[in-house]
Amino acid sequence: MNSFIPMKKRLGILTTAVVATIFVGLFFGNTNFMVSSASAASSNPLQSSSHVTLQNTATSSQDPLPGHQGHQLVMVLPPRSDGKLWVGTVTWTASKPVELVVLHGYKNLTSADDAHGVPLISTPPSGAVAITLIKPSQFMPPGNPVPSGTAPFVGTAVAFHTLSGAKFTVTYSVDATANTRTK
Repeated sequence: MNSFIPMKKRLGILTTAVVATIFVGLFFGNTNFMVSSASAASSNPLQSSSHVTLQNTATSSQDPLPGHQGHQLVMVLPPRSDGKLWVGTVTWTASKPVELVVLHGYKNLTSADDAHGVPLISTPPSGAVAITLIKPSQFMPPGNPVPSGTAPFVGTAVAFHTLSGAKFTVTYSVDATANTRTK
């Protein structure tokens, strides 16, 4: 049955499945997966390379973070299994205005009180993440009719998102390096 699906499409489907598995596994517990060497062209560059340059077009799906199920999301750079941080730049154009989301590992501080507050966080089973949500108006010049932008980032993961829950398509280019945290 697989012989009727072109190789390029099979690799695209496989890549999408691997990235989705990594992302869902991070937020819903540990997920182990295996890809047979006959099916995979190489290991996942988003987990094994120290530098990636990607270009892709993707459609959104339901945000898997607890409490965010009414939102739409396209994961650009999923969290790495080695704990490194993504540092880079992303440029995009979308079918609708989108927010840029950068996730950060969140360490609960015992010194945080009501006066200090807590940043926007989500607490999936695998550990809390702090959420940077950058609105479209921070990228687009006033009067620009095309939802697009360019932004630098540093974080655990990078995604496009709609708080409204509106479905969208986004084409993006990203150049990023996986850096080891110095502290």
